[in-house]
Amino acid sequence: MTYSEYFTAICSRFNFTEKDIEILLLNQATLIPNPNEEVNVKIAKKALYKEFSSLIPLYNVSEGGYSVSWNIDALKLWYSTIASELNLKDVTKPRFRDKSNVW
Repeated sequence: MTYSEYFTAICSRFNFTEKDIEILLLNQATLIPNPNEEVNVKIAKKALYKEFSSLIPLYNVSEGGYSVSWNIDALKLWYSTIASELNLKDVTKPRFRDKSNVW
């Protein structure tokens, strides 16, 4: 399986388009110089982790009788899983700061 095929399989779960996948591959060209080469899953997941913020849809689309909605909770869970696997920071988790000393 190639990087291109891997990203297509993963991103199709979230209804991303081929253009979204092309943009991902272009943005991650330093990490993945040849999208047609055999996939290294760890590198592929790192690329997805890096591109996560641009992959998340910003709004729901609704036009006439046609609407598209996104499962943001599933995307956040997917991202959290990748971040955990790679031991990287999970930006979907809220951070709490102790401000009690300010009072």
